Amino acid sequence: MKSSLLKSALVAVVGLALCAPLALNAQTTPAAAPAASTKAAKPTSYKGVVKSVDASSLVVTTKTGDLTLAVAATTKVKNDDKKADITAITVGEKVTGSYTKDDTGAMTAYSVHGHTGAGKKAKKAAAAAAAAAPATPATPATP
Repeated sequence: MKSSLLKSALVAVVGLALCAPLALNAQTTPAAAPAASTKAAKPTSYKGVVKSVDASSLVVTTKTGDLTLAVAATTKVKNDDKKADITAITVGEKVTGSYTKDDTGAMTAYSVHGHTGAGKKAKKAAAAAAAAAPATPATPATP
């Protein structure tokens, strides 16, 4: 009887010895961290008047206050619907566009669309000139 009791105790000790590392490993293994979001931030739109502009930043006065936007190499710039450089945008010009905000709160211009009205003025002038030009009479065909 002593020997069967000893055998049972020995089996229990060996079983614990084999299972203990597994239990400890399960407790000490850190949980996998959630994957960082790689989804791009959704741009926020703005509309206002340019207060200041240089190659690296743009300040736009909007109805809610001034927006200071960083200008990146990826910023899409148009002036009167034509692709342009940020230097084509001038102080006092009406602009629309969008920007993104990073985790620190820094805002970067995603797009800037300048509206000088020059494109519309040129189209109106061309239409007025065409309407004012006298019609040319048809020349008769020669036999």
